[in-house]
Amino acid sequence: MTAEIIHISITPSYRLRLDDGGYVFMSWHNWYGPAFYHDKWERRDYEDWYENPLVCRALDWFLARGKKA
Repeated sequence: MTAEIIHISITPSYRLRLDDGGYVFMSWHNWYGPAFYHDKWERRDYEDWYENPLVCRALDWFLARGKKA
């Protein structure tokens, strides 16, 4: 029998569409701000997401909508 890993997050997670058709997963915290990930389990994070214009545009879109995806 294999052990399943359960992911529990206390901050809301969102899947944002990028301009090139891909997706980025974001965890939002009102105090710390955004954290971006390659996968929905928040295991592979973007190290330099602020240097990626596609991710920055997705964040701007999210903030312009009032922090709603």
